[in-house]
Amino acid sequence: MNREHILALLNSDDSFEKLRALKFVREQSIFNLSDVLVEMLKNEENELVSEAIVDTLKSFDVPEVSKDVSALFEEDRLHLRDLAVVILAHHRGSAVSVLRERLKDEDKHIRKLALDALILMNNPEVIDIISLALDDSDTNNVIAAIETIGNFEAHDYTERVLSILKESKDSFLTVSCLETLVKIGDEDSFKAVNEIFPDPESLPDFFLIPYLKLAIKFPYRDYLQILLKLTDKRGEPFHSEIIALMESYVVANKVLEPFERERLCSAVWKLFLGKIPPVSKYEAIKLLGKIGCKNCEEKLISLLNSENFFEQIGAIEALALLKSKRGIKAIKEMLSRFPSEELKEIAQEAIKKASE
Repeated sequence: MNREHILALLNSDDSFEKLRALKFVREQSIFNLSDVLVEMLKNEENELVSEAIVDTLKSFDVPEVSKDVSALFEEDRLHLRDLAVVILAHHRGSAVSVLRERLKDEDKHIRKLALDALILMNNPEVIDIISLALDDSDTNNVIAAIETIGNFEAHDYTERVLSILKESKDSFLTVSCLETLVKIGDEDSFKAVNEIFPDPESLPDFFLIPYLKLAIKFPYRDYLQILLKLTDKRGEPFHSEIIALMESYVVANKVLEPFERERLCSAVWKLFLGKIPPVSKYEAIKLLGKIGCKNCEEKLISLLNSENFFEQIGAIEALALLKSKRGIKAIKEMLSRFPSEELKEIAQEAIKKASE
C-alpha cells in the first residue's frame, strides 16, 4: 500500500476504510503521516475513527510526531487539547524536549498543558523538567509543579519550596507548599516553616491543617512552647490533630524533662475538659498515660466512675500505662460493677498489662 493509496483511504467517507488505513499505518510505523493524522483528528466525527487516530499517534514515540501533536495545544476545543496531553504523555522520551520548549510559551494555558503532559507521564526522571514551572509567572502552574514535587517525594527541592512559601501571597500556593513539605520536608525545614509562621496558633484554618500535618511529623525538642500555644488557642476545633501532635512530640522526644511533662499533662487535661467528641476525650485521657502524668492519677481513678463509656476505657488504659498501683487496685474493685462485658474485658487486659 503506497502513500497515495493510504491517503486516499484516510480521506474516504467510509469509516471502515479509514480504520483499515489507520491499522496499516500503525502496524507499519509510518510516522511521517502524523501531520495528516493530526489534521484528521481535528475534523473526524466518528468516535471509533477518532480513537484509532489517537491510538496510532500514541504508538509513534518520535520527536517529529510529538511536535505535530503539540500543535493541538493551540486549538480552541478543549477535548483536542486534552487528547494532545494524553498522546504526549504516552510518548515519554520523544516528547520531553518538545514539552520543555512548550513550557517557555508566552501563553500560560499552553504552558499548563505541557506541564500536564509531563506530570501524566508519572516519571520521576522528568521532575527536573517539571521543576522549571516553579519559575512560571502563573500561580496555578507553580502549584501544579509543587504538588508533583511532593508526589514524587523529590527532596532535592525542599529549599526551593521553602523559598516559594516564604514569598507566597496566594493562599492556595501557601497550602500547596505546606502539603508538599509534609512529603519532602525534615526537621530543619519544619524549623524554617516556624520562622516563616512564628505564631501558628494565629494561622487561618486553611493553613493550619497542613501545618499541623507537618508538625506531627517533625515535633523537634524546642517545639513545646509553640505546641502549648496551639493547644490553648486552637485545641478544641483541631482536637484530633492536636492530640496526634502531642503524642508525636512525646514519642519523638522520648525522655521528657519534669517541667515538660507537667505542662503537657496540664494542657491535655484542659483539652479533655473542653468541648470535644467522646472518642477524642478517650484519646486525650489515654495520652495522659503515655506522657506519664502521675499527677493526674487521682483524676483518672475518679473517671472510672464516669457514665461515659469512652472516658472509662481511657482511664483504665491510662492507669495501666502509668502502672499505677492505686489505679489498678481501683480497677479491680470496680471490675464487678462495670456495666458491660466489653468494659470488664478491657479492664482485665489492662490489669494483666500493668503487671508485666
